[in-house]
Amino acid sequence: MRLLLIRHGETASNVIQALDTAAPGAPLNEVGVAQAEKLALSLGEEKLDAVYSSPLIRAKMTATPLVVPRGLILAEHSGLSEISAGELEMRTDLDAQLAYRDVFFKWLQGDLSAKIPGGEDGRTALDRFGAVVEQAQHDGVESLAVVSHGAMLMTWVASRKSNFDLSLLRDAPMQNTGVAVLESGLGDRWNIESWQGQKL
Repeated sequence: MRLLLIRHGETASNVIQALDTAAPGAPLNEVGVAQAEKLALSLGEEKLDAVYSSPLIRAKMTATPLVVPRGLILAEHSGLSEISAGELEMRTDLDAQLAYRDVFFKWLQGDLSAKIPGGEDGRTALDRFGAVVEQAQHDGVESLAVVSHGAMLMTWVASRKSNFDLSLLRDAPMQNTGVAVLESGLGDRWNIESWQGQKL
Protein backbone atom coordinates (compact mmCIF):
# COMPACT_ATOMS: atom_id res chain seq x y z
CA MET A 1 0.00 0.00 0.00
CA ARG A 2 1.11 3.55 -0.74
CA LEU A 3 0.58 5.73 2.32
CA LEU A 4 0.66 9.52 2.44
CA LEU A 5 0.94 10.83 5.99
CA ILE A 6 0.00 14.50 6.22
CA ARG A 7 0.17 16.89 9.13
CA HIS A 8 -2.71 19.36 9.43
CA GLY A 9 -2.39 23.05 8.59
CA GLU A 10 -1.50 25.83 11.00
CA THR A 11 -3.73 26.81 13.93
CA ALA A 12 -3.62 29.57 16.51
CA SER A 13 -2.43 26.98 19.02
CA ASN A 14 0.54 26.15 16.79
CA VAL A 15 1.50 29.82 16.67
CA ILE A 16 1.72 30.06 20.47
CA GLN A 17 3.15 26.51 20.75
CA ALA A 18 0.28 25.28 22.90
CA LEU A 19 -0.06 21.54 23.54
CA ASP A 20 -3.53 21.41 22.00
CA THR A 21 -4.31 17.69 21.74
CA ALA A 22 -7.88 17.26 23.00
CA ALA A 23 -11.02 17.28 20.83
CA PRO A 24 -12.35 19.29 19.15
CA GLY A 25 -9.19 21.40 19.09
CA ALA A 26 -8.48 24.68 17.34
CA PRO A 27 -9.56 25.21 13.72
CA LEU A 28 -7.14 26.21 10.99
CA ASN A 29 -6.21 29.87 11.02
CA GLU A 30 -5.97 31.93 7.83
CA VAL A 31 -2.48 30.63 7.11
CA GLY A 32 -3.63 27.06 7.73
CA VAL A 33 -6.54 27.35 5.32
CA ALA A 34 -4.17 28.61 2.61
CA GLN A 35 -1.78 25.75 3.39
CA ALA A 36 -4.58 23.20 3.02
CA GLU A 37 -5.58 24.65 -0.35
CA LYS A 38 -1.96 24.62 -1.54
CA LEU A 39 -1.56 21.04 -0.35
CA ALA A 40 -4.61 19.95 -2.33
CA LEU A 41 -3.21 21.56 -5.47
CA SER A 42 0.20 19.95 -4.99
CA LEU A 43 -1.42 16.52 -4.65
CA GLY A 44 -3.90 17.10 -7.46
CA GLU A 45 -2.38 14.39 -9.68
CA GLU A 46 -1.95 11.91 -6.83
CA LYS A 47 -4.15 8.82 -7.12
CA LEU A 48 -5.95 8.29 -3.82
CA ASP A 49 -8.39 5.49 -3.07
CA ALA A 50 -9.31 6.94 0.32
CA VAL A 51 -8.66 9.86 2.64
CA TYR A 52 -8.74 9.34 6.41
CA SER A 53 -8.64 12.03 9.06
CA SER A 54 -8.35 12.50 12.77
CA PRO A 55 -11.68 13.75 14.19
CA LEU A 56 -10.07 16.98 15.36
CA ILE A 57 -11.29 20.06 13.51
CA ARG A 58 -7.90 21.10 12.13
CA ALA A 59 -7.31 17.70 10.54
CA LYS A 60 -10.77 17.56 8.95
CA MET A 61 -10.36 21.08 7.56
CA THR A 62 -7.03 20.07 6.02
CA ALA A 63 -8.41 16.85 4.55
CA THR A 64 -11.58 18.29 3.02
CA PRO A 65 -9.89 19.93 -0.02
CA LEU A 66 -8.38 16.52 -0.82
CA VAL A 67 -11.68 14.66 -0.95
CA VAL A 68 -13.99 17.15 -2.66
CA PRO A 69 -12.41 17.15 -6.16
CA ARG A 70 -12.05 13.37 -6.06
CA GLY A 71 -15.64 12.69 -5.06
CA LEU A 72 -14.45 10.75 -2.02
CA ILE A 73 -16.04 10.68 1.42
CA LEU A 74 -13.78 11.71 4.27
CA ALA A 75 -13.48 8.92 6.84
CA GLU A 76 -12.83 10.06 10.41
CA HIS A 77 -10.96 7.73 12.76
CA SER A 78 -10.38 8.45 16.44
CA GLY A 79 -7.25 6.29 16.26
CA LEU A 80 -5.60 9.04 14.22
CA SER A 81 -5.94 11.66 16.97
CA GLU A 82 -2.94 13.44 18.44
CA ILE A 83 -1.04 11.87 21.33
CA SER A 84 -2.71 13.13 24.49
CA ALA A 85 -0.87 15.80 26.45
CA GLY A 86 -2.79 14.80 29.57
CA GLU A 87 -2.14 17.23 32.41
CA LEU A 88 0.05 19.32 30.09
CA GLU A 89 -2.91 20.18 27.82
CA MET A 90 -2.76 23.74 26.44
CA ARG A 91 0.47 24.61 28.23
CA THR A 92 2.89 26.72 26.21
CA ASP A 93 6.01 26.71 28.39
CA LEU A 94 9.29 25.05 27.43
CA ASP A 95 9.22 22.61 30.35
CA ALA A 96 5.89 21.23 29.13
CA GLN A 97 7.14 20.97 25.55
CA LEU A 98 10.24 19.06 26.63
CA ALA A 99 8.27 16.73 28.91
CA TYR A 100 5.86 15.95 26.05
CA ARG A 101 8.67 15.18 23.61
CA ASP A 102 10.66 13.19 26.15
CA VAL A 103 7.87 10.62 26.35
CA PHE A 104 8.06 9.91 22.60
CA PHE A 105 11.79 9.30 22.69
CA LYS A 106 11.33 6.90 25.59
CA TRP A 107 8.84 4.98 23.45
CA LEU A 108 11.30 4.81 20.57
CA GLN A 109 13.95 3.52 22.96
CA GLY A 110 11.64 0.69 23.93
CA ASP A 111 9.89 2.05 27.03
CA LEU A 112 6.28 1.89 25.84
CA SER A 113 5.01 2.22 29.41
CA ALA A 114 6.13 5.85 29.63
CA LYS A 115 3.34 8.41 29.62
CA ILE A 116 2.48 11.94 30.59
CA PRO A 117 0.30 12.10 33.72
CA GLY A 118 -3.28 11.96 32.51
CA GLY A 119 -2.12 10.90 29.05
CA GLU A 120 -1.61 7.59 27.26
CA ASP A 121 1.27 5.15 27.09
CA GLY A 122 3.18 4.25 23.95
CA ARG A 123 1.53 0.93 23.28
CA THR A 124 -1.93 2.52 23.38
CA ALA A 125 -1.01 5.41 21.07
CA LEU A 126 0.95 3.39 18.53
CA ASP A 127 -1.54 0.52 18.46
CA ARG A 128 -4.58 2.74 17.86
CA PHE A 129 -2.92 4.50 14.93
CA GLY A 130 -1.52 1.28 13.52
CA ALA A 131 -4.89 -0.43 13.72
CA VAL A 132 -6.42 2.14 11.35
CA VAL A 133 -3.65 1.63 8.79
CA GLU A 134 -3.83 -2.16 9.11
CA GLN A 135 -7.59 -2.13 8.57
CA ALA A 136 -7.15 -0.08 5.40
CA GLN A 137 -4.66 -2.66 4.14
CA HIS A 138 -7.08 -5.45 5.01
CA ASP A 139 -9.83 -3.61 3.10
CA GLY A 140 -7.67 -3.52 -0.02
CA VAL A 141 -6.94 0.21 -0.08
CA GLU A 142 -3.94 0.67 -2.39
CA SER A 143 -3.33 4.40 -1.97
CA LEU A 144 -4.33 6.15 1.27
CA ALA A 145 -3.90 9.70 2.55
CA VAL A 146 -4.01 10.11 6.33
CA VAL A 147 -4.34 13.59 7.82
CA SER A 148 -3.25 13.56 11.42
CA HIS A 149 -0.93 15.34 13.85
CA GLY A 150 2.78 15.99 14.13
CA ALA A 151 3.72 14.04 17.24
CA MET A 152 1.54 11.08 16.33
CA LEU A 153 2.79 10.87 12.76
CA MET A 154 6.47 11.25 13.57
CA THR A 155 6.37 8.74 16.41
CA TRP A 156 4.44 6.13 14.42
CA VAL A 157 6.73 6.44 11.38
CA ALA A 158 9.85 6.17 13.54
CA SER A 159 8.45 3.05 15.23
CA ARG A 160 7.62 1.37 11.90
CA LYS A 161 10.55 2.49 9.81
CA SER A 162 12.81 0.45 7.60
CA ASN A 163 14.97 3.35 6.42
CA PHE A 164 14.24 6.16 8.88
CA ASP A 165 17.03 8.03 10.66
CA LEU A 166 15.85 9.35 14.02
CA SER A 167 17.89 12.50 13.39
CA LEU A 168 15.05 13.56 11.07
CA LEU A 169 12.85 14.08 14.13
CA ARG A 170 15.36 16.64 15.35
CA ASP A 171 16.54 18.17 12.08
CA ALA A 172 13.37 18.02 9.99
CA PRO A 173 10.31 17.70 12.24
CA MET A 174 7.04 17.49 10.35
CA GLN A 175 5.79 20.96 9.48
CA ASN A 176 2.18 22.02 8.96
CA THR A 177 0.88 20.21 5.83
CA GLY A 178 4.17 18.32 5.61
CA VAL A 179 3.83 15.02 3.73
CA ALA A 180 5.64 11.73 4.24
CA VAL A 181 5.22 9.10 1.52
CA LEU A 182 5.61 5.45 2.54
CA GLU A 183 5.31 2.06 0.89
CA SER A 184 4.42 -1.05 2.86
CA GLY A 185 7.29 -3.47 3.39
CA LEU A 186 7.70 -6.77 5.19
CA GLY A 187 5.48 -7.37 8.21
CA ASP A 188 4.76 -4.09 9.95
CA ARG A 189 7.78 -2.35 8.42
CA TRP A 190 7.41 0.58 6.03
CA ASN A 191 9.84 2.06 3.52
CA ILE A 192 9.88 5.84 3.33
CA GLU A 193 9.98 7.23 -0.21
CA SER A 194 10.14 10.85 0.85
CA TRP A 195 9.96 12.99 3.96
CA GLN A 196 8.51 16.46 3.33
CA GLY A 197 9.83 16.43 -0.21
CA GLN A 198 13.22 14.96 0.67
CA LYS A 199 13.92 11.61 -1.00
CA LEU A 200 15.22 8.94 1.36
